[in-house]
Order: sequence, then structure tokens, then C-alpha cells
Amino acid sequence: MYLVPVYTKESQIQGKGVFTSEEIQSGQVVWQYNSSHDKSLSQADYVRLSADEKMYMEKVAYLSPTSNTYIFPPKDDPALYTNHSSTKNNLSVCIDERVSPEPYFIANRGIAKDEELVNNYHEFDTAVSLRESNPIWL
Repeated sequence: MYLVPVYTKESQIQGKGVFTSEEIQSGQVVWQYNSSHDKSLSQADYVRLSADEKMYMEKVAYLSPTSNTYIFPPKDDPALYTNHSSTKNNLSVCIDERVSPEPYFIANRGIAKDEELVNNYHEFDTAVSLRESNPIWL
């Protein structure tokens, strides 16, 4: 769940993206898992999904390196539109179970108001690392 004010709009990266409504300081926590807000799905339940549901999950969920479950935002959550960049990301993943049971994201530099928030999926999504090839959207 985003901990800073955000909005979505068309992205120069792909489709819609998530943009910050205010300046963010370097090191500030920007997104953190919240069990009463964010959703999870076991790998056993994932296997039972239809092909279309799996394709949707590939786009909106990540396979957590800490819990081995799929974590994803609820419908209408801006986090659904967080885009990937392997080189120009401004969010870095942190794993510290004293802070959160799941990976969380901090600003790896100062982020200007109205800048798109972007992370590198390879840093935290075990499913991306396990695939023989990247999905077509990555």
C-alpha cells in the first residue's frame, strides 16, 4: 500500500503509471505491505487459476521471496500501475522482517512531485527470476 499520496495517469514507460503528488525524500518508505489492505494468494491456489487469471496475476502480483506467496493490490489500487525499469527506477526494495513481513520500498533518491514511481521487478519478484524468459510486458 502506498504510504505517500499518489495518482495514476498515462506513462511514457507503458500504459498507466503511478505518480507522486508530493516530493519524496531519499530513504523515505513509499510502499509497504499491509495485510488488511493488500491481497495474497498461495502458490497452490495460483496453480488452480485459469490461464487468463494467471496472465492478470503476472501483471499485478509478485511472488514474495520472504513468504513464497503472491502479493497483489486490491482492485482500484494505484499500485496496480507501478511500472518496471531496470535502469531508471527510483524505488529500491528492502527486506527487513522487523519492519514488514514482506518486501517494502524506499525512495533511492529524492523524487520530485509529479514524477513516476518505478521499481525493478527483478529485485523482489521471485516469479520473474524463475521464468525462462521475461513476460512480453517487461
